[in-house]
Amino acid sequence: ATSVKLSIAGKASVEHLAVAMPKLLELLKVEELAVRNAALLMVYSAVHHMPQLLAGCMKDTIVPVLHEIAGLKMERKVDLGPFTHTVDDALPLRKASMSIFATCLESLPGSLDIPAFMPVLAKALADVEDIQLQAHHIIIAMSQRQPTFLVPAIDTFVDPLEKTMHKKKGTKTGTELERLNEWIKSALRAAFILSKVEGVTNSKKFADFYGRTRANVKFQAMLGMIEEER
Repeated sequence: ATSVKLSIAGKASVEHLAVAMPKLLELLKVEELAVRNAALLMVYSAVHHMPQLLAGCMKDTIVPVLHEIAGLKMERKVDLGPFTHTVDDALPLRKASMSIFATCLESLPGSLDIPAFMPVLAKALADVEDIQLQAHHIIIAMSQRQPTFLVPAIDTFVDPLEKTMHKKKGTKTGTELERLNEWIKSALRAAFILSKVEGVTNSKKFADFYGRTRANVKFQAMLGMIEEER
């Protein structure tokens, strides 16, 4: 799968790659995480560089696997002496699946059942930081390309966005604090962009949430910077 990914990026012949693709896509279903991740990265490369290579197998073969992987968690505890650390071995797979969804929305929107993707997007907004940031970017992109699909799902976005905005800063300083502020700002940016989508503010839940957010003094400086970006 890695070799094919590199071949795709190197503009290999579509005809030659198409012959091998059905067999390679079976790797998306194997249990070994490294193999699945390599297969996902191959799909991402194909969607990005040669979308025509996958056009016929997205809906029936690839998208169902992406939906499954987007919700996959494989957490384990690692003993680090005085404390334990939780590692999620499925995180790289979830990140890869969200990258594929994002690229499909841009390059192959017809290959996706976008309403069925909305619960995946809402769940991503409540995931770990890296996945949340991907979800924020997808919302911003969809507000330009597929805004009507965001409106029916808007209520499901409110709670995870608000939770991120109110992340406790605690004793964080330096780069840790900077990173947290960027995370919060990303959620604020997504909310701001959503507020501009026609029909979104008809949702009482979103309108109340966004009203609270705008009135909150601690967010006003960030919102001011976000408004200046437009």
